Amino acid sequence: MLEYEFRKNEIGRDCLHIKGKLEGLNELASCSVDYLEEIVCSLKKIIDGELDEYDFGFEIYSIECTKETCKVIDTYEEWKEIAVIGTPTLYQLMLDIRQVVISNTVYFIDKCLFFDGVKTYVFKEQHFDWLYSSDYSVWSNSYVEIHNKRIYIIQENVKVLSTFKFYEKAQLELLVEKYNLKIKEENNIYYAYYGNHTERQFQVSENEQLIVIYCLEGERGPESIFIYKVIEK
Repeated sequence: MLEYEFRKNEIGRDCLHIKGKLEGLNELASCSVDYLEEIVCSLKKIIDGELDEYDFGFEIYSIECTKETCKVIDTYEEWKEIAVIGTPTLYQLMLDIRQVVISNTVYFIDKCLFFDGVKTYVFKEQHFDWLYSSDYSVWSNSYVEIHNKRIYIIQENVKVLSTFKFYEKAQLELLVEKYNLKIKEENNIYYAYYGNHTERQFQVSENEQLIVIYCLEGERGPESIFIYKVIEK
């Protein structure tokens, strides 16, 4: 069984601590965010049957993965196999490492992160990119995080910025002015928009810590997301 935890160091960063004979795998927490994204996405494809095998490593250890198991190889000991880990277990470890590495990066450089259900992106003010999956069960788990504050933007108190249901015209005009948006009218209904992002409705998600204004875009349903603004309360 792979046992691990994250401990804060003297400057407040969370650091990986794997217990037992596999403590050398702590080196995986030194991987870059981009490399961790590649590892996580590839392991997900292995588990889903889209890849037959995948291997990765850092300095000392190489890990050879198939759908069921992952072999840990010590490259400094004539490529000796030292352990076998279940692929789902290793996948969860890499998800946790990725989250901590990104959170450390975001917290200390004052940036936001966006998780689209599979991939994580770091951004400063706005984010616009394709969703990794068009499956609602995946992208509905999307969240934005900054300074250890998180909001699930598809699930938490979501309102469309229009007069169709949630706002009177005067209320919408005040919000548009407050957040530097623009307003348009279609069939006697007023909508907020920004720049070239006019085809889909802007929405606002809010909890006790954060407010996020965004819109989902696509011809046949949500295919991409534009995050316009993240506000800390």
